[in-house]
Amino acid sequence: MKFYKIIILGLMVIAFSSCKKYLNVVPDNIATIDNAFTLRNQAEKYLFTCYSFLPRLGDITNPTFMGSGELVTPNPGISPMDGYQNVINLAYGGQNAVAPIGNAWDGANGAKSYYTAIRHCNIFLENIVKVPDMQTSERNKWIAEVKFLKAYYHLSLLKMYGPIPVIRKNLPISASVEEVRVKREPVDSVVNYVVQTLDEAIPDLPIEISNQAKELGRVTKPIALTIKAQTLVLAASPLFNGNPDYVNFKNKDGQALFNSTVDNKKWKKAADACKAAIDVCHEAANAIHYFEKPFNMSTISDATTYCMNVRSTITEEWNNETIWGFSNSKGATGTLQNMCTPRNDVQQTSGALLAASINAAEMFYTRNGVPIEEDKNWDFAGRFTKLKTIPQSESSLLNPNYVTSSFNMDREYRFYADLVFDRSSLFGFGRTNETNLLYVSTIWGQGNSTGSNSRFSCTGYWPKKLINYKNSGSSGNYNIVSYVWPAIRLASLYLLYAESLNEAEGPSAEAYKWIDLVRLRAGLKGVVESWANYAKNPSKPTTKEGFRSIVHQETMIELMFEGENYWNVRRWKKLDVMNRPIKGWDVFQTTTENFYRLKTIFTPNYSYRDFLFPIMEIDLSVNPNLVQNPKW
Repeated sequence: MKFYKIIILGLMVIAFSSCKKYLNVVPDNIATIDNAFTLRNQAEKYLFTCYSFLPRLGDITNPTFMGSGELVTPNPGISPMDGYQNVINLAYGGQNAVAPIGNAWDGANGAKSYYTAIRHCNIFLENIVKVPDMQTSERNKWIAEVKFLKAYYHLSLLKMYGPIPVIRKNLPISASVEEVRVKREPVDSVVNYVVQTLDEAIPDLPIEISNQAKELGRVTKPIALTIKAQTLVLAASPLFNGNPDYVNFKNKDGQALFNSTVDNKKWKKAADACKAAIDVCHEAANAIHYFEKPFNMSTISDATTYCMNVRSTITEEWNNETIWGFSNSKGATGTLQNMCTPRNDVQQTSGALLAASINAAEMFYTRNGVPIEEDKNWDFAGRFTKLKTIPQSESSLLNPNYVTSSFNMDREYRFYADLVFDRSSLFGFGRTNETNLLYVSTIWGQGNSTGSNSRFSCTGYWPKKLINYKNSGSSGNYNIVSYVWPAIRLASLYLLYAESLNEAEGPSAEAYKWIDLVRLRAGLKGVVESWANYAKNPSKPTTKEGFRSIVHQETMIELMFEGENYWNVRRWKKLDVMNRPIKGWDVFQTTTENFYRLKTIFTPNYSYRDFLFPIMEIDLSVNPNLVQNPKW
């Protein structure tokens, strides 16, 4: 028993040491919990400690950026991305149970410990009542914020590990050995706890942040309702709803950790939660974001406007589509952009390594708003073998009179907003006049290519979506305008609602409405109209299975390069997507004809074990009541 108490005390010491940037409230050598809650200002620092464990989603070290196969770098053996090997190893199938990558259970290998975060939340909730100089309304708001954070950290662990121990209260130092040896709880129990805790928090949260100078990023009612919706969608999805792969996954006492039968009523609960979140977001003035041209910018084309609608949704911080922005990632988005920017007239020192895969590029629709393999007017068979000369009419997007792959032609505007590649425009960088656009020429040895193997795109594409058009520079000095990361966008909530409605009741005008609002921002017609006019199977949106496929693809397109599709393909159980060979062009070739030859960079070999993260092996020894995730 003494051994386990020492472990708990040691973890508490480590946790307090790691948070001393926030928790600096008492003289040296007499730090106690009571001191931290003697006055409001001291308690507020502890509140910020609870917030300090939020993930840095806009950081290149976020493993979900590359884990989905949308972004890729040269393999770990040759990549010069020093300091980012964990995320590269995860993308190349390097996850393991000895030292797991992104280990949020313990707080290692690129992740913070969410269980340490939960411990701090429990300490706060147990002690905030002691603070004498607080108004009741403010105390209730802080309690609601920390309850939300506690639910969010449990949800984050659920997404990663599936069934987890729920820490409702911190164990006392007098806890017995068996009390310390917590066990995993069934998925449905974890979901119910998260939802219950969010429901307790929601009434005391503000609908909007009133003191924006100091509190932007703090939790609001729209954020909490959206997280509740995400939780219930996750619970209704195939990974957690009657998953036959985990029917024998049990605790050591025989308790089943996954429900064994599909419950379609969960989709109705998810749909209701999505609609409730949307209504409150609208009340808080959230709306789909459209680019507003600055007064000093020259007239831009419709094509550029549609592209900027998409790009500025990410890079224009605190725009009206952002439900929750993560300020903790603002500095990190500078590094992220540097890794996404090809060498050009401004960024002259090197090209960047963070490449977009052809797998990601294939996901985008044709200009007609349907998948490339379904458009009856688009040459799908010749997409990788035919070259075309770019016409003058495409000058807003591509460099006229040059040759490119037919794969890059006649695509939807999000293709050109999200990707930069040879002979495509890079709007911004001080070049916003469409008579003098910046085009990149990235074929090896030409114009803006690196001409070396130190910094380059291994596919021929970079994720332009993540690059702020306000970046500037000269003579090799690249000045990057960082931005707050939009952790939750209204568009993603609309798509969750459309998905939930379809799964609960099948296709409907209401489901089409919300997906069509997302498509409209990208310059596309509605789903039913687009398929009726251009698709080989015009009735696809009218069936539950067909519309499911459409919603999944629309979601992956809209959230491309934001890290969310890593979780989506897992909750959908799309092993076929996870195991597609990662492809790119033959980027070391010096002629257009040879450059546009398809090459396989890496072939993943995922199985259903990769739907969940492994628990570190030593944790199973320390706590014999824990069971490992299947096949790890």
